[in-house]
Amino acid sequence: MATAISAAVWALRKALAPITDDLPKDWAASDSLGPNINALKMELLRVQGILYNAHDREITNPALQDLLHMLRQLADGAEDVLDELDYFRIQDKLDSSYHAADKHAKGCTHGLALNARHTARAVANKFKFSSGGNKQTPKLKFDRVDMSKRMADIVQQLDPICAKVKEILDLELRNQKPAQGNNRPKTTSAIIEPELFGRNVQKKNIVDDITHGKYYANGLTVLQIVGPGGIGKMTFTQHVYQEVNSLFDIMIWICVSLNFDANRLTQKIVKKIPKVNAENENAIEGELIEQRLKHKRFLLVLDEWKKLLAPFRKGEARGNMVIVTTRIPEAVTMVKTVDYSIELNRLGTEDFMHLFEACVFGHEQPWKDYPELLGVGKSIVGHLKGFPLAAKTVGRLLRNQLSLDNWTRVLESKEWELQTSDYDIMPALKLSYDYLPFHLQQCFSYGALFPEDYEFGGTELVQLWIGLDILDSCDERKRLEDVGLCYLNDLVNRGFFKKNEKEDGSSCYVMHDLLHELAVKVSSSECLSISSSNVRYIQSPPSVRHLSIIIGDRDVNDRMTFEDFKRDLSTLDEKLKIENLKTLMLFGEYQGCFAQTLGVLFAEAKSLRVILLSGASYRYVVEDVFRSLPRLIHLRYLRITPFARLNSNISRFYHLRVLDVEQYSVQLDFPRDMSNLTKLRHFLVRDIDLQYINSDVGKLELLQDLRSFMVKREI
Repeated sequence: MATAISAAVWALRKALAPITDDLPKDWAASDSLGPNINALKMELLRVQGILYNAHDREITNPALQDLLHMLRQLADGAEDVLDELDYFRIQDKLDSSYHAADKHAKGCTHGLALNARHTARAVANKFKFSSGGNKQTPKLKFDRVDMSKRMADIVQQLDPICAKVKEILDLELRNQKPAQGNNRPKTTSAIIEPELFGRNVQKKNIVDDITHGKYYANGLTVLQIVGPGGIGKMTFTQHVYQEVNSLFDIMIWICVSLNFDANRLTQKIVKKIPKVNAENENAIEGELIEQRLKHKRFLLVLDEWKKLLAPFRKGEARGNMVIVTTRIPEAVTMVKTVDYSIELNRLGTEDFMHLFEACVFGHEQPWKDYPELLGVGKSIVGHLKGFPLAAKTVGRLLRNQLSLDNWTRVLESKEWELQTSDYDIMPALKLSYDYLPFHLQQCFSYGALFPEDYEFGGTELVQLWIGLDILDSCDERKRLEDVGLCYLNDLVNRGFFKKNEKEDGSSCYVMHDLLHELAVKVSSSECLSISSSNVRYIQSPPSVRHLSIIIGDRDVNDRMTFEDFKRDLSTLDEKLKIENLKTLMLFGEYQGCFAQTLGVLFAEAKSLRVILLSGASYRYVVEDVFRSLPRLIHLRYLRITPFARLNSNISRFYHLRVLDVEQYSVQLDFPRDMSNLTKLRHFLVRDIDLQYINSDVGKLELLQDLRSFMVKREI
């Protein structure tokens, strides 16, 4: 219930933001909207005040859950109305009487803006100026009568719900003490995994066999590492990988997703193998692998594999190895070349306790300062069933709550009753999620929209959260970007994301597939991810606001599957309220006719805040999707990958925070009035593609960086 209250309070705060931030009273009064705006504001503040008194109490009344859900839906509606109102306020400011005020602006802000404009002019002079093809975008018409009616309707609906919520909370809170807050313990600066718990004998056996040449006579040896999800296959393999890397000329690590294409993965592998002299550059990828590995000893790791091995069987060097990890023992028998399989079972009691202690106390001496927690800790460990992933997530939860009351509350949670077998650790993961602060729950749950095994960039995640409006800073001096990085670090330290170092030295963040499954579960009322395997059978609740569509390679290459998927998607509007969608993400390669289907389907998606069109190729006609979308009054985040053209309406997306066209592969021709995007914080673009940019971009005072530009001062 605490989460439901936090969600409602958060929705109310978002709805109130346009009123408290930017909406001038004189502008509202000029359109006779003042009384309606004030009435809606008072009603929202009333509900917010009622819920504030309950945010630190334990409420158990089930009737309140439904009321809070209704309250949040109305708050969403209020946010839409006030967001639109703010949009038209900005439009008026840019297009009419507000221009005069700008000329007389004084002070520090004016000086900064003026300096930015001079800098922008220097930037603009570096690029080709284009006078054609960019007509002034027509502005939208403001319907004051409709706006007033919508506000009045929301106020009318809020009043009885507010009264009911207050009545229930008054009964619940009478004679009830506030819930005890969490202790903030001593913590170490980071949680790392340098030690392999309970697997050293198995690791030594593998390393010794490889080192002593047991498999050297074989052309290609496939070793299988088998175990259920969360058992630690990847961690175990990483330790083996690091110990034997000096024995191989080439080391390759590839993560194979559930929905993969052998050709594309072969391309990834080719990029990881150094070129050789006199290779045939026109050869297909499989032939390039054969050429580059012909006389070299290699080790290939396939994390969650299915095929791909054919090119590697033709190497002439001896002692080549492939390590595959999988949950399904029967699957690896199709490719194994020796009768040797490494099965990772649950950790023994002693080893698992050591891992749990490391997750809770880090490098400190376990239980030294908290002897009273030992008994409860052992009981909690019994629920974790020897799975390392469960130890990491629950251990890091307890790490932040080093008090007997908090640990006892975790032990007595009803979530444990949902365990279906000794191999079911989902209740442990769900329990860790339940104890996350609400703002971290939100950031984690949106991971459900992305494909499994997706590699997030840190900046990419933070910018997405900015677009979703889920970052909240109580300190006005702290940038949203800094808040987002703090959230991301918290999620890493609590085990919900893992930070990996890539071969080029950059970092990426990944979500374990069981945690991805958890994200799908906890966000199911608001987030929906569709693929060809589930589109026909989905039961979508009316509350869904965030949608992703994932097109696998099989969906494109198999004509029958493709047509079935396209037909099923065309009826999606019968299962979803398209007009209520706030997020639309498309992943995969689409043909033109497919894009047209999507364009027609989302023609009524008028509430979109986030649009991400990813994975485009020459078959992916993004323009058909984008052209059919309505005027996007609420849009905050726009990311488009190659082979698309910017919609001419882009300069009217006044709420846009993030514009990411860095992956464009065509020249860009920006509208003349790009400076209208006064709330833009991130503008990602490649300088080699830039054809024209308006010198008035200096008006974009919130812009954090324009990282692709190199500006020289001209004298």
